[in-house]
Amino acid sequence: MSSSPELGALRSELRAAGVFEHTELRSWLKLGVLLGGLAACLVAIAIGGIWVAVIAVPIASVCATSAAMLGHEGSHRSLSESPTRNTLIVMIAFPLLSGLSALFWRNKHDRLHHGHPNVVGVDTDIAPFPFVSSREEHERCGPKQRWFQRNLQGWIFWPMSTLMAVGMRGSSIIYLVRYARREGIDRAWVLEVACAIAHYTLWLVVPSLIWGPIAAVAVYSAIYAGVGILLALIFAPAHMGLPVTDGQHHDWRHQLETTRNLELPRAVSFFFVGLDFQVEHHLFPKIPHHHLRKAARITRAWCAREGVPYLSELYLHALADAARFMATAWKRPAARPDDVRAGAPQLARQSG
Repeated sequence: MSSSPELGALRSELRAAGVFEHTELRSWLKLGVLLGGLAACLVAIAIGGIWVAVIAVPIASVCATSAAMLGHEGSHRSLSESPTRNTLIVMIAFPLLSGLSALFWRNKHDRLHHGHPNVVGVDTDIAPFPFVSSREEHERCGPKQRWFQRNLQGWIFWPMSTLMAVGMRGSSIIYLVRYARREGIDRAWVLEVACAIAHYTLWLVVPSLIWGPIAAVAVYSAIYAGVGILLALIFAPAHMGLPVTDGQHHDWRHQLETTRNLELPRAVSFFFVGLDFQVEHHLFPKIPHHHLRKAARITRAWCAREGVPYLSELYLHALADAARFMATAWKRPAARPDDVRAGAPQLARQSG
């Protein structure tokens, strides 16, 4: 097996192209547009009632999801040179807007997912409970869960994604409780809890006083059910269907072997906040999302020259691949990292 080329050469080429330069103002303006769209939808629902809600709720879900993904950019510290402003957008987008702990997100996404993509038992993004991503996980489950995985996992994953936002909130609450026991109640914990309280006050308590509790809960639940579906549609095609491994080579090539870009029209790409360029994002998470398209052109050419895999698929093809993966993952053994690496040239499907 040949050694990997030095990633520093690609980093230098990208740096010379200016893709690491921050675009902070554009991101704040984008957040303002998205929050303005969300607020407009809520006002329209308040004025127009249920028939307006049928149209406004999906639009509100799109705005809320994309705004949260700007928090994801702040969590990677690619928004700004200022640590304070990176933290500010994280707090606005996660606990305040979404009710999701930023401390939980940094552990789940920044540390576990980015550090170990598609690794069984570490990357929970590819196997949210009660689903599994490999035969080994399936065999460790109880009989009822195994029956569910064999018979229902493939088709029920997408309907159950409506509960993804609820599940992540529950997991983040558990994480905050354990964090307080382990680390004590520090400033970060207090800020998280304060923002979470404000989230439920602004989303449920205040609207209940205006609309009544049933309407307030219904609108809130509908919007975040939509957010759950959208999160699944964003994250699943980027990794599901690619090799799931029982370990990893701790080098940058593992990112290329388990990640793919999603080819989308520019109008749709706007709402993905850079997450359609997963290859570049995983290799260099500090590249601002506004520069990822330019970074992708450079990275694709570099990978072609160096003979390393670069996966890029039409979005609908990747989505179909993710759906097939969920239907059969329970019977697929996790791959050995050496086997994936040996087969990497065959994995490199560079679509035009």
